[in-house]
Amino acid sequence: MKFYYLLHPRPVVIIGSGSVNNNEINFMAASWITPLSEEPEAFGFACYKEHYTAELVQKYKQFSIIITDDIDLIWKVGTVSGKEVNKVKKFNIKAIPGKKLDVPIIENHLGYAECKLINTVDVGEDLFFIGEVVNWEAKDFDRYGWKDVSKIPLHKGGKAFAFAREIKLIK
Repeated sequence: MKFYYLLHPRPVVIIGSGSVNNNEINFMAASWITPLSEEPEAFGFACYKEHYTAELVQKYKQFSIIITDDIDLIWKVGTVSGKEVNKVKKFNIKAIPGKKLDVPIIENHLGYAECKLINTVDVGEDLFFIGEVVNWEAKDFDRYGWKDVSKIPLHKGGKAFAFAREIKLIK
């Protein structure tokens, strides 16, 4: 067992990196991701230093966080190296640019955030990228977040994924 499984299951997203206009695009799966601040709005995620995503985030100073319920796509982009395979072509991904940044977004999404890189922290074998949210959109959202949590995939570990069943409001 791995120590970090103490914090699983946790939401799993797809990170988009690169530039749509320069046709240099990569997507990777990530569950080591967290909101960091409301002012400024910021997210952070951990990425292995040698990943193509790390290279592109450092080059273009931007990334996207894409929420999808397509766990097959999440698995595919998380198990193939973007240095070796063009994931957009291999998995037939329709990548579109963000509305504020030239960062890749997967067209079929539940929501996404466009983030401008503001800091990078070196942590062991990983880089922790911190991005200011410059634009975000979500479908089927209310004041408490996702209306239907059963669509939001959770990563349990390895090939295991889960989905929440219901929302309970405390009175």
